[in-house]
Amino acid sequence: MKGIIKASAFYGEVEKARHKGQDPGHKTGLPSLDELYRVRLGMMTIVTGIPGHGKSEIVDDMLVRLSRLYRWKFCFFSPENYPLEQHYIKIAEKLAGEQFGKFEASDHRVSKEWIQEHFAWLYPDDDNETVNLDWILDRARFLAESEGLQGLVLDPWNEIEHQRGTMSETDYVSLALTKIRRFARRYDVHCWIVAHPTKLQKDKATGQYPVPTPYDISGSAHWRNKADFCLTVHRPDVTKNMVNVFVQKVKFKHLGRVGQCTLNYRWHCGTFEELQP
Repeated sequence: MKGIIKASAFYGEVEKARHKGQDPGHKTGLPSLDELYRVRLGMMTIVTGIPGHGKSEIVDDMLVRLSRLYRWKFCFFSPENYPLEQHYIKIAEKLAGEQFGKFEASDHRVSKEWIQEHFAWLYPDDDNETVNLDWILDRARFLAESEGLQGLVLDPWNEIEHQRGTMSETDYVSLALTKIRRFARRYDVHCWIVAHPTKLQKDKATGQYPVPTPYDISGSAHWRNKADFCLTVHRPDVTKNMVNVFVQKVKFKHLGRVGQCTLNYRWHCGTFEELQP
């Protein structure tokens, strides 16, 4: 009967892991982050943090790095980055490591060719078109089948039209994350979901906001429970370039561990780098 699986069906993969070791995931090229978090296809990462602290920037930077290291292809549903040419410029700056206004002709040519090959955007032709999760996954599925796709970014979650009817928000989030996780596994695509936390209260003693966790995202503990990885991007001082990345969940220990790293944000081109000693 369909749905019943014996170990013999996947024992070849077990033997491969025994002889060659488990798949360690793919590095991003940021050594301190790679110690904690490595990207594996077919899995899902939840990224949260206070607005303006760099959630989208670090996701975009990771994707540019992954495209370079492994020639992966990605698609974005990222209405906060509209108009799309502005998002293109941000990606191009990360590729070149330079401010867009200082590009040489060769920078423009290389960026244009690379972005065309490795990045696509999902956006409705009609402003009245309903853009719900099924709309997004249908188009991502097409790209996975027709062009090969390694990554899907939903940024941010609250820009998707969530039609839950009489369903509670908790039940809807559970169902939606299950759909995304099944898509990721079926098509061997890594999915990043950027989700804002609910309103946080400043600490009365320090005047600082606490570091958000997946439990602070509206829609219950399913955000943490159903994720394979949970990252929080946090800037303790928004006037400085230092950005803390908190890895708050790693489902499988061979793909990383819970911990924190601190990176330097390069404002002129939107990339991240290791702190200089």
